[in-house]
Amino acid sequence: MLVYICEESKNDAIRLKHLLSTFSREKGLSIEMNLFASGEELSTACRQAQHQPDILFLSTPPDIENGREIARELQSNGYEGDIVYTISNAEYNGDKSDEAHLFCLRKPFDYLNLLNILEQCFPVLLNAQQSFSFVRKKKEISIPYGEILFFETGQPHTVVIHTTTESVIFRGALSQIADYFHNIDNFLPIGRSFVINLNHVTGRLRNDLIMSDGSIVQIPLRKQEDILQLVKKWQKNATGEHTYPQVIPRH
Repeated sequence: MLVYICEESKNDAIRLKHLLSTFSREKGLSIEMNLFASGEELSTACRQAQHQPDILFLSTPPDIENGREIARELQSNGYEGDIVYTISNAEYNGDKSDEAHLFCLRKPFDYLNLLNILEQCFPVLLNAQQSFSFVRKKKEISIPYGEILFFETGQPHTVVIHTTTESVIFRGALSQIADYFHNIDNFLPIGRSFVINLNHVTGRLRNDLIMSDGSIVQIPLRKQEDILQLVKKWQKNATGEHTYPQVIPRH
């Protein structure tokens, strides 16, 4: 999905980009975002682009008609996607625009308000999830990415997939799983024994990781520093703050 964000405020642009990134991680979706600091930059990019954005977030300056003028210009030039005005509380009247494909998102940006907008723009998108499929006992099983906690090496030629509801053994190799999720940001190989979903890391037990079901994922000694830094970075990006999973000492 292609998203354009036109924001005069750098902080507002970064906040909105962070919320959209959170949404994409939760849904296992690919969202490409392009940022613009002015209506002029936006108009030029839209005229030159081969593919128009699926949704445009357009900041409205104190002169709100300026934002509406930009929207009308884009639509007159053939833009058919949805446009979301990002406005301050002082400008917000509580009503959706009367014009087609136009919506309003209040500042400061809130994740639930963003979800409400996306639900109006893309009703199917909120329920969309990519799934991992495998065959067990001649039956194909598909599990949404969001429900996968981690993969673990099992007995010879088997892999154990741990989900939010159960653990299932199937034939395969962890190296194949690592290759499969190579380009999925929130899945990370931990040595030769685990591939974890970073969204389900809830804490640390010294230099090991605690998953959301209470399982402990052991990190090879030689990789501990690198892995813990990657987890720390993911936690920071996911929350927008400098946080780290709670450390629980060994007894």
